[in-house]
Amino acid sequence: MKIKIGAMDESLGQPWESLFRVAAQIGFEGVELGVGENYGDTKLWKSGGRLELKKSSDDFGVAIASICLHSYWRFSFASNEEAIRRRASEIAEQAAFVASEVGARNILVPVTSAEKAGPDEARSRWVQGMRSCASRAESFGVIYALENVGQPFAETGKQLALIIDEIDSPAVKAYYDPGNAVYHGLDPITDIKILGERISQVHMKDPGGELLGDGKMDIKSVVKALKDIGYEGWIILETPATGDPIGAGKKNLEFMRKLL
Repeated sequence: MKIKIGAMDESLGQPWESLFRVAAQIGFEGVELGVGENYGDTKLWKSGGRLELKKSSDDFGVAIASICLHSYWRFSFASNEEAIRRRASEIAEQAAFVASEVGARNILVPVTSAEKAGPDEARSRWVQGMRSCASRAESFGVIYALENVGQPFAETGKQLALIIDEIDSPAVKAYYDPGNAVYHGLDPITDIKILGERISQVHMKDPGGELLGDGKMDIKSVVKALKDIGYEGWIILETPATGDPIGAGKKNLEFMRKLL
């Protein structure tokens, strides 16, 4: 499998009804669909809605590469409240089924913290929570891909690798975001080398710039580091929609294709 390029739904500034058509028009091979705290109201959480999304995906030849669970910014495994941790488990378990239904292999799980939860406690709860759900992902053939989002217990490649190794499941890997690393003053090249084969999917953005190449990240070196570890999978653009989402999408896609 070669590296494929997709885009987050928000990056294309489109509702799901027109997302696949616009993604195909620009030339993206896939899209990432995100759900927030109202996930239950989305098409992904309804059987008829999933059929609609899959039909759009098939009609336009644009894969549903992944599902992004923004909902974990509200319902975190790190929470002090047992009811919220239970909700986090329910979301993960249903997402495994949902992803398998629409053909998405990766489920982006941002490793979030929670108010009044210390880093050691938050880390322990994440390990326990994901470990309890891992068999569900295994049974559906999907991956819970943990994203580095700047939390002090899971912001470096080494920290994320240790969490993944402790969970110890083939269905739990890393969703690496080099832009988040740069934003927090870290070195994505070192992270990529450490994470290696644990990386299941990648986000791409350029902190400090609207378009790729305009910010402060050395994207060429990041792509080289990914190639050096033999990465073959999706790179999903998490770039600003700007005032011209289609124009920005075309420029960002062209930028990435030249590097690949």
